[in-house]
Amino acid sequence: MINYWPLKFETADLRRRTVDGLRALRGLIRDRMPAATLHDTLLLGTWNIRNFDDNRFGHGPRIKESLYFIAEAVSAFDVLAVQEICRDLGPLRQLMRLLGPNYGYIVTDVAEQDGGNRERLGFIYNKAKVRFKGVAGEMVLPVRDLISHGDKRLQLSRSPFGCEFQAGWFRFLFTTVHIYFGKESQGTPEYARRVAEIDTVAANIAARAEKEPCSYILVGDFNIDEMGDPSGNALVRNGFEAAQNNVGSNMDKTRFYDQISWLPRKGTVRQTRSARNQGVLDVLSAVMGEDRFPDYREAVETTVRGQLDKVRAERAERRARSKDVAAQDKRIAKLDALLADPAELKEYYLKTWRTFQISDHLPLWVELSIDFSAEYLTRLRNMAGTSAKDNVEIPM
Repeated sequence: MINYWPLKFETADLRRRTVDGLRALRGLIRDRMPAATLHDTLLLGTWNIRNFDDNRFGHGPRIKESLYFIAEAVSAFDVLAVQEICRDLGPLRQLMRLLGPNYGYIVTDVAEQDGGNRERLGFIYNKAKVRFKGVAGEMVLPVRDLISHGDKRLQLSRSPFGCEFQAGWFRFLFTTVHIYFGKESQGTPEYARRVAEIDTVAANIAARAEKEPCSYILVGDFNIDEMGDPSGNALVRNGFEAAQNNVGSNMDKTRFYDQISWLPRKGTVRQTRSARNQGVLDVLSAVMGEDRFPDYREAVETTVRGQLDKVRAERAERRARSKDVAAQDKRIAKLDALLADPAELKEYYLKTWRTFQISDHLPLWVELSIDFSAEYLTRLRNMAGTSAKDNVEIPM
């Protein structure tokens, strides 16, 4: 449960919109996701929260209720990998205030390298359930593993980020990625770079896992279209098992960009037997739907007017320097037409605006078992003829 009390200080309209959205989202979470437990299970997930939140594309910034809706979705997880956190951590800290003191976060520095888009990767976790074990690091490739791209040899566009956590009996190295996208079509150098990044990350983690006692879980935005294509097969080639997501994780549910995978290690990563032990949470089906356009029309119009102001300023600057302004004139005409046409404005709200308020990706989850006490007691019982002086280690 997040902190709802600040809503009492908001206007009646904002409070009504937010409460209605929160009720719908809570109902969706209750109907689609398993209930959280304290000791038996772990709800682990991944979510690319689109461009959170520097408004570099001019379709924001996020309004207050959007932060409430994101916080409600995040609170459904015990530990959640997040991608596309931006340089300014102010919005993330606002989100954490809504989540309350039981939640913590760990994020990377900003990715400044080629293709990094000045983004951060990180984790948000429920401190009452999940403990950070003090180990964290970003993957830096050795020279032999650098990615070939044309005549360049590159590091990963965004360094994968891993942290060691423990929940109940389950200790795991949780790594999140945001793989380079480039061009969608197979056969292009950009697509080849994407596949090479997934291959390299998976191979490096698999090699490290052989030397470490904990389980390895690899999640994030892999920009995979289909699990059977070369990008999806890159995980399988390196020994990873993936939660079989049969529903796409983009807004239209047509792409399988986001994945949750792990290296099998003698059954230590165990999905529960629940019928709802994995899935996709369609947040936009509960909040900011088509029927809510009248509630958000004013905010959408404000966003478009902000874009107009920016383009007009660019046009004035170019004119002052005697430069061509045809592109700016075209953009201004398009934005004016958007404001004048309610149907087009609604389409912009559905296809673009709300994805910069919530996300164009949907959060994924798996439910894992974390109580291994019965197996541990069985191993203790079967230690016939041993004693403490024998210094026998019993693996957990």
